[in-house]
Amino acid sequence: MDVEHGGERALLVTAVGYEQLADELEKLRTEGRVEMGERVREAREDGHLANNPALYDLLEEQVGLERRIAILEEQLAQAEIAVPPADGAASVGSVVRVRDREAGDVAEYELVGPIEANIAAGRVSVDAPVGRALFGQGAGAVVEVEVPSGTLGLKVLSVQHASPSRGDEAAVEHTRKDATRRDTDEAWAR
Repeated sequence: MDVEHGGERALLVTAVGYEQLADELEKLRTEGRVEMGERVREAREDGHLANNPALYDLLEEQVGLERRIAILEEQLAQAEIAVPPADGAASVGSVVRVRDREAGDVAEYELVGPIEANIAAGRVSVDAPVGRALFGQGAGAVVEVEVPSGTLGLKVLSVQHASPSRGDEAAVEHTRKDATRRDTDEAWAR
């Protein structure tokens, strides 16, 4: 889910998701680039540059590494850590416990921003059909969701918001600084 922020679109993310993306970016910028540079250097030493398929493969891999770095930089520049709403409604960062009204099965979903979704880990994007249906709902709500297999009826049993840890608070402060920087940059552009 995007929010408007000083004329730019901000991507809502959880504090944990923001930290994971920032850690991945740092690792790719440092270890990833160093390792890639060493591998390219070794491949160049292995023979004539004009006929070196291993080098060409590594150069393509290097382009992929730089592309991933650029994507992460862009996502983090647009990211804003979601703050839980005061009314207790489900939002980015909420853990929502639901019961399938037909089968009776109980499941828990953590609502997350689109750049940190991982359905296998129960992290559902608020842009996905189930996430969209649960977003803004409170305990006791009943929602109907259109999924590929038909209509899914869910009853919200509970909504919990994770309390920020010390690392989360630092990430929130970091995104506040980024938001202030974006607002300042926009003011200078006028």
